[in-house]
Amino acid sequence: MTPPVRVLLAEPDEPTRVGIHFALQADGFEICCEPLDAASAADDARRERPLVCLIDEHLPGGALVAVDAIYRSLPGAKLLVLTDAEDPKHLFAAIRAGASGYLRKDLDPTRFPATIYGVLDGEAALSRRLTMQLIETLRTRERGRSAPTTPGGPSMTDRELEVLELMTEGLRTSEIAARLSVAEVTVRRHISSAVSKLGVADRAAAIAVLSGRSRV
Repeated sequence: MTPPVRVLLAEPDEPTRVGIHFALQADGFEICCEPLDAASAADDARRERPLVCLIDEHLPGGALVAVDAIYRSLPGAKLLVLTDAEDPKHLFAAIRAGASGYLRKDLDPTRFPATIYGVLDGEAALSRRLTMQLIETLRTRERGRSAPTTPGGPSMTDRELEVLELMTEGLRTSEIAARLSVAEVTVRRHISSAVSKLGVADRAAAIAVLSGRSRV
């Protein structure tokens, strides 16, 4: 039997926390801890070792402090910021600190499980608008220089950029394959190649590089 996905839920607002807790619990997730400040979130993450961490952007002590500390101690965990508004500056800062994206707190709690499963599958939890900003940044760079995207490596191909753009529309691998009339394995190869050229570990990590603000 597959063990449940363990989740750290750092949300100081009780009604919001309870709603998310029950929505995830009903879908088989295990809420292993509910810290109410950044220091407790970092300590609980080290002790409980959750696979997913949901961190409110207004967490006392600083959401970015919590994200950075957890990312350093649990680099394999998926960190998502809970936000009231879509502020690119704050969200990109969270991504640079190690987050895989964000979840709007006004989202129907019953939709949280599907989004989290998507992140666990390697997707980045960002809106199409924000991700398109990142893709356009990359396109501009590729058109404006002859140097490789990564030192000593090849530039991004048009098909790889096309696949990345379709990902921003929320399409999954099978849907991208159907749209481009290619095999799913071909789509996965393009995604893997693009991620490799950006010098990151997975699709979620690629967002930080696309923003041009990676810590690496």
